[in-house]
Amino acid sequence: MHLYKHPFWNNSAENRGGIEDAPQLEYDEHDIHLIADREVEDDDPLEYDISASGIGDTSKNQGIIKGHITSDGIIDDDFESELGGRETTEFHDTEDPDYNLLRKIADYGIIELCGEDKFGRKTIVCSACRLPHEDIIKHSEFKTVDKFYNCLLKTFDQYVDMDYVIIYFHHGLRSYNRPSYGWLLNAYFHLDRKYKKNLKALYIVHPTKWIKFLWPFLRSIISAKFSSKLIYINRLGQLMEYVHMDNIKIPPEVKAIDPIMPIEIPPAEVKPTMKFHVSLQFILDHEPGETIPMIVRQTIDYIKSVGLNEPGIFRRTTLVSLIKQVQEKYNRGEPVVFQQYGDVHLAACILKTFLRDLTEPLMTYRLYPELLGLSALKRHNQINVIRDLIIEKLPTENYHIL
Repeated sequence: MHLYKHPFWNNSAENRGGIEDAPQLEYDEHDIHLIADREVEDDDPLEYDISASGIGDTSKNQGIIKGHITSDGIIDDDFESELGGRETTEFHDTEDPDYNLLRKIADYGIIELCGEDKFGRKTIVCSACRLPHEDIIKHSEFKTVDKFYNCLLKTFDQYVDMDYVIIYFHHGLRSYNRPSYGWLLNAYFHLDRKYKKNLKALYIVHPTKWIKFLWPFLRSIISAKFSSKLIYINRLGQLMEYVHMDNIKIPPEVKAIDPIMPIEIPPAEVKPTMKFHVSLQFILDHEPGETIPMIVRQTIDYIKSVGLNEPGIFRRTTLVSLIKQVQEKYNRGEPVVFQQYGDVHLAACILKTFLRDLTEPLMTYRLYPELLGLSALKRHNQINVIRDLIIEKLPTENYHIL
């Protein structure tokens, strides 16, 4: 394979097709280390007490739910495992006094991390139907129901340092497998602030009349900001507005009572100014003379100018209403000036949403099988294949964006 076969690897301005800044890609095998190969050290034992004022203090638990947490609280997804190259790493902190209990909690499958929602926020699924009978808990290693729920709550610690949403499937909660109201209130009042601050939405799926009746009374003792994050979902199809359904692990018991029926949405008129939910080719066809979509240039320029040192860039999110507002402005062809919003995370969210909503991924469906095949190759062969995919096989328009 010759690197200079692709026109953009030639230094002549003529062969760059008018691109002002030609991508300069370098491949150095010596310095390439896959994140999944790193080991996270954790010497701090976990401490947890439901009666203490610091419930929810974040610990560096590993592997309770899929994904690891780096030192700054970022989920370090194991993409090699996702592609079939390695098994998911189990919980490693064997010195933790609750190590076996936490593994037992994970075996129940009550709490699962299911990727990101449509706004780039980590999505945690909680399934009430998988909560065990209190008699089973009392005759298990947990001994008491409160101990079980304390350990269950502890599994959230590794995810609350970033913006997240919870999808709670209420079906299957019974008097014999639910926590007491006293425990719930005590847990809420002792939760660390980041639990409440970083929770962006709580979707209660299939709420009962009792929940809807009780909630107005609870709002008097729960903060208004927290209560505003509650969203009732009466049918599974309604979740499609907020999350990617293919990512969500819905218990069979829930599917049995409510087969997923897509909510019919009238097809929107595709205007020439649209930037979301259309193809990259469509956008470039309606932006004459552009090799990179305007929305990509504007977001990246703003991030480069004010956000390179911003903590949590591309990890934290912003108000969903604000994201939708900017999306609508772009789709209507109205000018967007990010300086007016003063939020670099908004620009990052818009860029992520734009790439996520393309009708075909940037790396294209045609190359998807070859990307999956990377996990079966050795490191040096992976680099050669990636170089070939980007330089030789990726469409020119997609290559420009990379």
